[in-house]
Amino acid sequence: MAENKTQAVINSPSVYPFQFTITQMPSISTPVAYRQCDTWVIDQIFRNEDYRLPAIKDFQPKLILDCGGNIGCAAVYFANKFPSAQIYSVEPEVNNFLLLRFNTALYGNIHPMKSALWDKETFIRVETEGHGVGDFMTFETTDDAKALKTTTVGKILTDSGFDEIDLLKIDIEGAEKEVFSAPDVDEWLSKVKVLTIELHDRMKRGCSYEFFKAVSKYKWFFANRGENLIFIRESLMT
Repeated sequence: MAENKTQAVINSPSVYPFQFTITQMPSISTPVAYRQCDTWVIDQIFRNEDYRLPAIKDFQPKLILDCGGNIGCAAVYFANKFPSAQIYSVEPEVNNFLLLRFNTALYGNIHPMKSALWDKETFIRVETEGHGVGDFMTFETTDDAKALKTTTVGKILTDSGFDEIDLLKIDIEGAEKEVFSAPDVDEWLSKVKVLTIELHDRMKRGCSYEFFKAVSKYKWFFANRGENLIFIRESLMT
């Protein structure tokens, strides 16, 4: 049934103005749609399991924030690992978001958000800078026809109705510099149990500095997997 629905939507060029393929990945309950340029995402998330966490006793997340949702692979991966979690997946790039919304349509616990994570609620523009949708960057701008409204970690947490963020995944192409230098960073970071992040100093200088300055105030168990740094509250590992 899922495959029939997937194929029907793909056949509508007015909805999806690009070509893509569907595949069935092991241990994933629904087909996944991707473009040729997304092959690396499929490999990283489903084959290499770059978001597989170290063993955490009794870890059953209720709230997961997927910031930098891309085409929805991470959200789908988390939804299959943690089916009871509510997952908010934030993605600003228009074509990425079309596939994210498609890939997550059969999951009632995934909430797609066409927005960008930032240090405050403002407006940004998306620029691919010749790298394509996989490596675009966001820049603050004024409100105009091409601008996209931003959100913050604190706002998503408040709107979700939860008190804590069980898992915060961040892969936002350099915008982590703004997010972790935000005035309210301690208000929400103190409520994060597990944090996984890819840093992008190659795209924006100062990302790592702002990130480590913020997280160094707290005690973490550290691990890494693929390009991701993983921080787990020490209290969860005892």
